[in-house]
Amino acid sequence: MRLSSRGSSEPEDCLESSIKIEERKPVRGRRIKTATKSIELVRERRDALINAAIGVFIEKGFHNATVRDIGRAADMTQGTIYNYVSSKDDILYMVCDRIVTEYQEQTLKVLATSHEPVERVRSAVRAVCQVMYRHRKEILLIYQDSHLLEPRSRRVILARVEEFIRMFERIITDAARELKVPLAKPHFSANILTFLPVIIALRGWSFGKELTPAEVEGEITEFLTRGLGFH
Repeated sequence: MRLSSRGSSEPEDCLESSIKIEERKPVRGRRIKTATKSIELVRERRDALINAAIGVFIEKGFHNATVRDIGRAADMTQGTIYNYVSSKDDILYMVCDRIVTEYQEQTLKVLATSHEPVERVRSAVRAVCQVMYRHRKEILLIYQDSHLLEPRSRRVILARVEEFIRMFERIITDAARELKVPLAKPHFSANILTFLPVIIALRGWSFGKELTPAEVEGEITEFLTRGLGFH
């Protein structure tokens, strides 16, 4: 997965309340300083740091994890790590940014090959579900720890999440218009549409043994499209 160069007791509540407060603020992309000039090397090392940090953060929690722990898991010295990031917060930010980036890229990819309005909605929802299944641990981590990001990083991530929600708002608004279906609250509907697949990461322990990933994907997709009145 390509790393974006633009560079979660109450985890869900913390994340959602932060969105409500900060989503309207204009935010520039967050650039992470590096002492290395090679773009490919920076991408490679940061990707390794993200992969290592996910395991460390899940095992120890963000507060208890240290940069040294992450370095050990990534097979890098602490000094080497600081050539690519400035802090542990940078690493958590990159984890969050990676997931939001894949949401957007996978959705745009399927939209490019879907033209019929209902199929565009279904394809976009399926794409999000597939990202959820591939990155359940990272999604859970984001909902546990994203509220611990320093304010600027949090604003950037939440602004990008809002950008993703607005993309779905346009998708369902276009579909409703073509199908002549009333859609009174498109932005709220887009929030439901993009949030429901998170159940895969947060509640998979409950239904994961009785349904296959393909069945879950299908059930979520049909539930959402029927709820919108898109038959």
